[in-house]
Amino acid sequence: MRVIFAAGGTGGHLYPALALADYIKNQDQNNQVLFVGSNYRLEATKVKEYGYDFQGLAVKTPSGNLLNKVIGYSQMFLKVKDCQKIIKSFKPDVIIGFGGYTSYSMLKAGLNLKIPTLLHEQNSVVGKSNLVLAKKVDYLISAYDNIEKQTNTSNVLQLGNPTSYKVSLKEKANLEDYGLSNDKKTILIVMGSQGSQTVDNVMQSYLINKNNPNYQYIYICGEAYYENYKDLSFPDNVKILAYENNLASLIKACDIVVSRAGASALTEIMSANTVSILVPSKYVTNNHQYENARAIIAKNAALVVDEDDQLEANLSKQIDLLLSDEDKFNEIKKNTKEFSFEDSAKKIYELLKKESGEDV
Repeated sequence: MRVIFAAGGTGGHLYPALALADYIKNQDQNNQVLFVGSNYRLEATKVKEYGYDFQGLAVKTPSGNLLNKVIGYSQMFLKVKDCQKIIKSFKPDVIIGFGGYTSYSMLKAGLNLKIPTLLHEQNSVVGKSNLVLAKKVDYLISAYDNIEKQTNTSNVLQLGNPTSYKVSLKEKANLEDYGLSNDKKTILIVMGSQGSQTVDNVMQSYLINKNNPNYQYIYICGEAYYENYKDLSFPDNVKILAYENNLASLIKACDIVVSRAGASALTEIMSANTVSILVPSKYVTNNHQYENARAIIAKNAALVVDEDDQLEANLSKQIDLLLSDEDKFNEIKKNTKEFSFEDSAKKIYELLKKESGEDV
């Protein structure tokens, strides 16, 4: 099977696509994968690090001032012809897009050439390019049950966000490797790979006072903010990390994760069946992190605190609630399974094979 992936712009679009590509290659090394994305975004370097071929397009995100939007949208439509050339050269059996503006160009080209096309929406709010194409593609794959209503189409399959099969094989981290105990309640706080200045300002004062013999804390602050902690003194039950390469294993080992509500973060948390307190970022397109969080708390599968001037007090209150109310904690933990989609990559792979004409 030959598959073109159109994905990128952000890690939220790209990493689920890479997870699915890993699964596809793991099932059959004869499967061929090509990624298409922007020359100017994350995918231009990250895809090659994962060992996949990448075809770049000179497309920039149509955001910012009016001129940038005009240029961006013009590039998006003009690159359809370039994408048709890529398709004719690679000869894919099926194309799958994971959102972003280069995804639009490639899927529109695939539709023009009558190639089976699928879309994947990671968030609870459908992105602009996915919304335009939703009714035209063969299937729109989602992780949330409100997508069909937004797109007003019946071709939606709720199969979840792919997470790497390598992640599912990982064991829980040994907390003793971090100078902590494996027998104490552990709270992990992580605000994405880059961290958050707003949250970091709160954490400096919050963690200094957390000398609790029954709980322990790990804060992954991001490399940009790690210098802020070198001259500060924290209790022995608090560990500050710049980053963590083995995050999936660490999430599995912790009792509570305080996290952003991006699609990739939520996929890892729910797949690990870990209780979470979500702090949605206010600085993302369509406020989709808030909408992701709202969809999850509607099923009582997490708690949420706003990123405002009451963050420290509210976060402390919610952590204390979860660690003191065993029934509440266990109920949320049970409900995370509704969003785990452990076999997401497998089901999407089977759908790709079906659309490509291969036997499943």
